[in-house]
Amino acid sequence: MILQISPGMKTIIWLAHTYGAVKLRAYAHKLMWEPAEGCALIDTTTYQTNVMQKRGFITLLDGSEDTFVLTDLGKIKAAAMWFKPRRVEECRRKSGNYWLTTEQMHALKPWLPSKFAHKRSDDRRLLSGIVYGLRENLSWQVVSGEYGTEIALRGRWMQWCQSGAMDNALAHLFERDENGRLRLVITTDMLMRHRSGANAIARGYLPSFAPFDEMEAA
Repeated sequence: MILQISPGMKTIIWLAHTYGAVKLRAYAHKLMWEPAEGCALIDTTTYQTNVMQKRGFITLLDGSEDTFVLTDLGKIKAAAMWFKPRRVEECRRKSGNYWLTTEQMHALKPWLPSKFAHKRSDDRRLLSGIVYGLRENLSWQVVSGEYGTEIALRGRWMQWCQSGAMDNALAHLFERDENGRLRLVITTDMLMRHRSGANAIARGYLPSFAPFDEMEAA
């Protein structure tokens, strides 16, 4: 019987073969990975982990609860892969992920929604993911993972855009350049090349970042 394996499973098998082991953090809704000491660290779904175990591709390393190695069947599948699966590079977690500092969050406090703020413990995480996505021109699906789910990122983006909080936050979010001078973390150019950013500008949600030619036309 031929066992069909998904692109995600092929990726995990390839990584397990390449790094000798994989540590599966089965709490994400999409596959993301990065190199770690002696293994590849992978965010995946509990379902995918369970299926790969049931099909006999991976097994737990002795004494571990989250580190897996290939079974004999898994090694056969790995040997049959002549080329690196495309998703290996597509879902690799890029270096340089952006996180808002404590100082930046403190500076943004007056501009963030105050209603129910005490119940929102994820402001820093979600806003960091949104900023990272805008800077790197990544979809919310690609950004999701350590920053939160795609639904949470998309929901916070739309909610704060519509309320005006996102415009206030991005217009008061600064960092220092290599010469120590303050500059905006997010620029109009970054927003215009990002699908959600450009759409928000077109809808008038981000008036602080309206392109100069549009301001003149108005």
